[in-house]
Amino acid sequence: MNLVVGLLIVGCQQNDSKKGILTEPEMVNVIIQLYLAEENISRISVDYDSMNRLMPYFREHIFANAGTQDSVFRKSMEYYMAHPRRLEYIYTAVVDSLSLREQVMPNEYSQYAPPK
Repeated sequence: MNLVVGLLIVGCQQNDSKKGILTEPEMVNVIIQLYLAEENISRISVDYDSMNRLMPYFREHIFANAGTQDSVFRKSMEYYMAHPRRLEYIYTAVVDSLSLREQVMPNEYSQYAPPK
């Protein structure tokens, strides 16, 4: 039974990539990287306008590293928004991954913290 479920999941993910849709694991990875980039920018002392000007460069770098494009990511988000259960799985995986990352590396950004 578990083998059948696994094959169905893999089959669905392969079909998604054929339609120009990122797979669920790819979406998780890109969303995590986008979140971390925003977090990094917010930890340095820049105003909101500067942050908005910097973010497109980070996004471009993230998409290049993921081997995708902004348009594919947006199309994928639209697809998953139309499939809420799959989107819920993606965001559950994102939250779990970020929580685990915080537990493993709680002081990763302590160098950016203002002195007390």
